[in-house]
Amino acid sequence: MAYVAGYSMLVDAVLPYEGWNEAYFALLSLKAHLQALPGFQRMDIHARDLVSGDVMITIVTDFELLEQILVWLEVGITPEGILNQITPPPLSMTSDMREIVV
Repeated sequence: MAYVAGYSMLVDAVLPYEGWNEAYFALLSLKAHLQALPGFQRMDIHARDLVSGDVMITIVTDFELLEQILVWLEVGITPEGILNQITPPPLSMTSDMREIVV
């Protein structure tokens, strides 16, 4: 089956190490939830340890159509929403939506 994704939401965050386990398992739960949404293609979580002891993560969530990702961002649970709920909260976080150009 071909992989087709047209739009991605990217979230970059730095988490205190103490919040990593909670964030990771909450994000895995979100990924399972997203699988039921129309147009959802995949969610990847990339992480690495920093010299400071904190954890840098990048979360990429792909949808097939612009309308589908916009509905999810407006009314759905997002990685940003999940990360804002963990304790301790992220030290920094940015997000961006991008179109995949092939």
